[in-house]
Amino acid sequence: MKKSLSEIHEYWKQNSHPEKYNLKTERSSFLLSYVEKYIQPNERILEIGCNVGRNLHHLYQNDYKELTGIEISQEAVEQLHKVYPELAENTDIIHAPVESVLKHMERDHYDLVFTMAVLEHIHPDSEWIFNHIARITKSYLITLEAETDEHWRIFPRNYRDIFEGLGFKQVEQSTGESIKLPKYTLRIFKKN
Repeated sequence: MKKSLSEIHEYWKQNSHPEKYNLKTERSSFLLSYVEKYIQPNERILEIGCNVGRNLHHLYQNDYKELTGIEISQEAVEQLHKVYPELAENTDIIHAPVESVLKHMERDHYDLVFTMAVLEHIHPDSEWIFNHIARITKSYLITLEAETDEHWRIFPRNYRDIFEGLGFKQVEQSTGESIKLPKYTLRIFKKN
C-alpha cells in the first residue's frame, strides 16, 4: 500500500534504529575508501540522512573535519550526541526533513554530497530535492542506494539517469556486495 509523504516522514522520525545503524562499521570503511579517492580532508562534505553519525564519525576519525549531516530522527540525533560527542561538537548536524533544508543551502557549497540507503526512501512527491542536491554539490556526489527494490517505503530509481540529467557524469560504479548489500548500487558522480 502506498504511503503519503507525511506518513513516510513519520515512519522515519520514529524508526531510525540508531542502535542497529551504529554497528555496521564495514559500510563506513567502504565509503571512506571511495571518499579518499576524490576528496581531500579540508573539503566540505554533506551526508543526507546521517542517522546516528557512524559514517561522519568514520570520516572525522580519518581527518575529514568539514562535515555536515542532515537527519530527520530526533532519537538518532540524540544518540549521535551521546555516542560521538566530539563529532557532535565539531560538526553541523541539522535535525529536519531533507525537504525543508536543501532548498536553503548555497549553490556549490559542498565538495562532496553523499547518501547511503536514504534516497531510496524519498517519496515521489519530493523528487524535486534531486535538483537541489545537484545545485549544492560543487564537485562529487556518491550514492549507495537500492535502485530496483520496491516497498511501501522504498521507491526504485536509476540514480545515473537522474543525476546525469542534472549535469553530472558518472565516473565509477560498483555493488554493495562486499558489505553485504548485494542489491545496492554505488555510484560516484562528478559535476560537469
